[in-house]
Amino acid sequence: MTILEKKSKRKANAIKLLAKTGEYSIAYAIMLAEQLNDEGKLLDNDYEELVEYLEGLLEKVEVVEEPAEVEEISEVE
Repeated sequence: MTILEKKSKRKANAIKLLAKTGEYSIAYAIMLAEQLNDEGKLLDNDYEELVEYLEGLLEKVEVVEEPAEVEEISEVE
């Protein structure tokens, strides 16, 4: 494994952990992955694996339902 491959893997793992723990938003992590890939600092195979993972997290966030509205009951005197 080359130094570039090792660095790429480390970056991908770091971004994954930061998104998983909430330090980075999922959207920011995806944008950062895009930027690093465009700059050649995140190799295509690590990029694809990372973005698929992040998109999976994003789908979980979108699936979370909003709480149902609670009707206020007014007291009649």
